[in-house]
Amino acid sequence: MDQPVHTASRTSPERTPVTVIMCTCQGARHVEAQLRSLLAQTWPVRIIVADDASSDETVSRIRPWLRSGVDTLCVRAHNLGFVKNFEQTLRQAVEADAAYIALSDQDDDWHPDRIAAGMQALQVLEHEHGSQHPLLVHSDLCLIDEAGQPLHQSFLQFRRYRIRSEKSLSVIVGENGVMGNTILMNRALAGLALPFPENLHVHDYWLALLAELFGWRSLLPRPYVDYRLHSSNASNTAASMRAGWRGCWQRLRDSRVLSLDFKLPYKEDSRLPVLQFLLADAQRFPALDPDQRRELTAFVRYLQFDQPRLASLRYLLFSGVTRGSTLHRLRLCLATLLTRRYPRSPET
Repeated sequence: MDQPVHTASRTSPERTPVTVIMCTCQGARHVEAQLRSLLAQTWPVRIIVADDASSDETVSRIRPWLRSGVDTLCVRAHNLGFVKNFEQTLRQAVEADAAYIALSDQDDDWHPDRIAAGMQALQVLEHEHGSQHPLLVHSDLCLIDEAGQPLHQSFLQFRRYRIRSEKSLSVIVGENGVMGNTILMNRALAGLALPFPENLHVHDYWLALLAELFGWRSLLPRPYVDYRLHSSNASNTAASMRAGWRGCWQRLRDSRVLSLDFKLPYKEDSRLPVLQFLLADAQRFPALDPDQRRELTAFVRYLQFDQPRLASLRYLLFSGVTRGSTLHRLRLCLATLLTRRYPRSPET
């Protein structure tokens, strides 16, 4: 059951403002609608916008909001990419002593109680575990199209993610499901996350991993963000969200099938160097317990593909890092045993 949301005025003195980081790039079409939804929050917010060298009208559309709600606008001279832009802006928030930080995309639409609901859950975590520990709250999303029309009531259901509030390192290191545009974190998590590992593929993966290993995470019981799908999303574009037999048939028609050029899950992003960095840097991070180290090491072995293929397949099928549908498991079996995409793994 949803908990009631406190809706006192945004200037209530007993409620610490949340610093909202919004990173933009070529976002002129939707950025003002998103700013309106940020300023409609029932919890007090401070807004930092960091533009990643947009060449359209994004910056000119944001500037008037400096007089009516946006606290800081940073315009990058050169394009950093969305992960580096978030990293630098997160550092700016930490250096400004932000106690709580929320992440925002440029083209979504927040429900008015997005921050209030998140802060209620975060305060529960603080009461249970203490604010000195890394804490993260996130939620599901509603899917909308470019015009704002509803597509699906639950992103997590649509993508068949298995994530829950309960700790599950196997889910977090694999399919994950923590979406950056729903994240609310405390200062302890932000500080631990900086600097990001080199060549990180997505910042939300890093934040979720650190919270799962060294702190606590809470998934809100319903969506609080309308997630706009279009051809320019930084991730999960409208085209990439095709699912089911249609998408499967299109992949079967791909020439890679004939050459056995099958991609394996998670091997072609930055998970491997990120986990190697985490396992190697004992001074920067809190100590991993034996179970955590064993689980991360097993995932690294799979990513390196340095074991017999049957061992890799058993890991994928039974470790919990991938989803469990019959069709998905069949694809995993075929891809893992037959792929020629990677250097041949030992068979004994």
